Amino acid sequence: MMMPTNRLDGNDQPVPLPTAYRLPPPRVVLVPLTDAECAAFVAEDVADYAAQRAGEGSWPADEAPERAQQELLPILEREHRAAADAGHRRWTARSADGESVGWLWVTPPTAAMPADSAFLYQITVKPACRGRGYGRAMLAALEAVLAGEGIGELRLNVNDANTPARRLYASAGFELVERYAAKRQLRKHLSQRAASSDDYGSS
Repeated sequence: MMMPTNRLDGNDQPVPLPTAYRLPPPRVVLVPLTDAECAAFVAEDVADYAAQRAGEGSWPADEAPERAQQELLPILEREHRAAADAGHRRWTARSADGESVGWLWVTPPTAAMPADSAFLYQITVKPACRGRGYGRAMLAALEAVLAGEGIGELRLNVNDANTPARRLYASAGFELVERYAAKRQLRKHLSQRAASSDDYGSS
């Protein structure tokens, strides 16, 4: 896949407020990805990719959407079709009022990872929901689900240039495993306390 493993650009953390006025973090529920939500997930990835290529000057802005469709869409559609057979799991994150706020994609561990671990292949917060704490809420919900299933460790890759995502993961307790060219792999050990959280869940 040609996309980064996370789409948290724009600093998915609430704007700091004085303690007396600080809002509680949002709560999300993870539900299995439906065909309609899969189509929305793919469309957002294509739009993000077009914006990325136009923003870096690789493509003219007026050509970027069509070129992203031609280049990335077949890859994404193929990956999603193969996901279930490969043991991948995909969820939609829904807010307390039922709004779809983003998506998560988790894969089984590779041979180099512990047998009781999982890999966060992608986390995407919808553009309209970014900056409101949903990235953190989605991570917490995922950790609770995985810990409840006996998963002991969650790993992910993050681009070195994505400072907001790196800050989010550091604040959530992820630590460095290994550095690669322009990205790094992080991990977090999951606890049963996360599994028993009443604030997040899966249906």
